[in-house]
Amino acid sequence: MRWLLAGLLITMVLIKHAWVWSLAHLLLFFFLMLLLEENFHKVYSNLIKSWRILRWLLIPMIIFHVFFTPGEIVWVGFALPISYEGIKLAFYLGLKLCEMVVCALLLGRLLPMQAWLQATAKVSGLQRHLTPYLRLMPVMLRRVPMLVRRTYRAWCLDPNKIKNLANYMTELIIAMEKDSRKRAEYVWTLWDSPKITALAVQKKLDNSHLGYMGCLLIAYGVLEFGVRYLWN
Repeated sequence: MRWLLAGLLITMVLIKHAWVWSLAHLLLFFFLMLLLEENFHKVYSNLIKSWRILRWLLIPMIIFHVFFTPGEIVWVGFALPISYEGIKLAFYLGLKLCEMVVCALLLGRLLPMQAWLQATAKVSGLQRHLTPYLRLMPVMLRRVPMLVRRTYRAWCLDPNKIKNLANYMTELIIAMEKDSRKRAEYVWTLWDSPKITALAVQKKLDNSHLGYMGCLLIAYGVLEFGVRYLWN
């Protein structure tokens, strides 16, 4: 049942659709997260933590598309060439990125890392390519926020924040790459240790929620694809 729900979630995100459906998906994913956690403050806290990392990707992407997408100019004579097409594209891509991130959060709650490791172990090709990254991910999920906070504090103390923003972003990417190499070596040296898999163990779900979520997702999927294809 968990893999069926995960497949439905991934299908909803990957299939191309209008921005209205992305917004509907965000509301649905939020409701499902609330259903699983049964704690609004915990869901809100998880979304805030994700936003602190997501904004570093979302804001530059929006700025780039708004100012560099050719099309009809919004304000003729304005110093910055903002186009209607750029605003629409930035809004759609930003909403799509938020949809993918929230879906990833929901998948992480629905299927803990241990479940992904067990699933990939059954397929030799997936095990060879994905297992090292799945074992490295829990370690990096703890390290990356620390690196981001350290870079952010240094950027806040810089008097030329705007001018040196690109430099700090580059330094952050380099620091994350170097740290990931060190953590990968650590994971490799303790490959057979149960401590590595223990890092990925999460709280088990109440199976009574899964049947309800499955019915809800199937009903919503039928509604969405029915309206999108049959109605038109």
